[in-house]
Amino acid sequence: MFDFNQYSSLLLIGVIPALLHTALLFVRAWREERWSDFLAGCILVVGVLYVTQWMLGFAGWYNQRDWRTTIMFYVQWDHLIAFGPLCWLYFRAVTNTDFQWQRSYWLHFLPWLLLVLPHLSITFYDWVVVRLLNGEAFTFFGDTRGPAMDWVHVHGGYPGELVFAFIRLALIVYLLFTVRDYRRYRRYLEEEFSNTDQLTLSGHGYLLGLLLLGVSLTIFIEAINLFSTQADYTDAWFSYFTMSVLLLFAGVQFYAVDTRLTRSLRFQGAAAGAMREQKEQGRVPKAMAAAPASAQVSSPPDTSAEDIAWSEKLNHYLEEYPAHLNPELKLGDLAKELGTNASVLSRVINTSYQQNFNDFINARRCAAFLERVRAGEHHRHTLLSLALDSGFNSKSTFNRAFRKHYGKSPKAAVEESER
Repeated sequence: MFDFNQYSSLLLIGVIPALLHTALLFVRAWREERWSDFLAGCILVVGVLYVTQWMLGFAGWYNQRDWRTTIMFYVQWDHLIAFGPLCWLYFRAVTNTDFQWQRSYWLHFLPWLLLVLPHLSITFYDWVVVRLLNGEAFTFFGDTRGPAMDWVHVHGGYPGELVFAFIRLALIVYLLFTVRDYRRYRRYLEEEFSNTDQLTLSGHGYLLGLLLLGVSLTIFIEAINLFSTQADYTDAWFSYFTMSVLLLFAGVQFYAVDTRLTRSLRFQGAAAGAMREQKEQGRVPKAMAAAPASAQVSSPPDTSAEDIAWSEKLNHYLEEYPAHLNPELKLGDLAKELGTNASVLSRVINTSYQQNFNDFINARRCAAFLERVRAGEHHRHTLLSLALDSGFNSKSTFNRAFRKHYGKSPKAAVEESER
């Protein structure tokens, strides 16, 4: 039934967990109405089909000349042309709680539809016209395929090498678009959130890098096999094993996303990223990065009077009501407390302090930490405890922010203060 060998068995490493995660993601997508989970499940389905064809081939199905061989012919296994758009849309969905499907998204799947329709037509002719209506049995390739499918294989197959090259190239382009959006998303976090560690989706960033590497490696191997006269089907095995391992990692990453953490995300993808990049053009380089937040009150000469007024109001408000001590503080929340909107407050922070929201708030938190140290609280409490009381949500975030603003570790700063 299934020949377990060194080729077929190793491909199961990713296929089985991916199928399990696919089922879990589809159930969660239906139960919680999550587009991101549905798209993630579709990504895994595309990957599983791509690997399964070769896994079953290495397991002996192609050469059995029975119903298993018929399945190998008539199932559409390769849907990689849809893989790129699915990855791109998944990232938009997982970083935006308000994501909704738009009609324009169907255009991204038009090339996939153009590839699927001929296969469906071939299958319809052989199974409906030949077998059902004409009552004829399959007589080709050991009675496992009909005349239409046999014609395709005899005449070189469908869709051809140029189309396959286009599929791989399109996949790389979509992955590059997704990487671009991921970089813009990281900047969005720094503009909108004061603590970003749990929202960075760093695992997804690694996954994107691995996908790019895996696809590039696959294309390289396929190109070598295409121009090699001694290459056989076993030489392509490593490409499918690579995809199998990526499926294992992807399933874990997709299912690990916690909506309790991401429900506040409203990232709008490339449009929002482009707006931020335009806003950042011409920005004065960050100044006084090592100074405490309380010292950063002077504004650049080109700052408008309105922004200066808002900057003073912001500074007075944080001194009277230290909102930065709240680890869940977001730009929109602080703007609402000040009686303005997020875009105005973001502009004020960028122009008056030459910092994004994340750096601005963390600078305040670092200053609050040092105030506790000067008060001698570090003799009664750990440095981590003081950091958490100052608004940080983790040790790693605190250490990174403190080094960024003061150029030294918190421990070194404490030791200097005691000399």
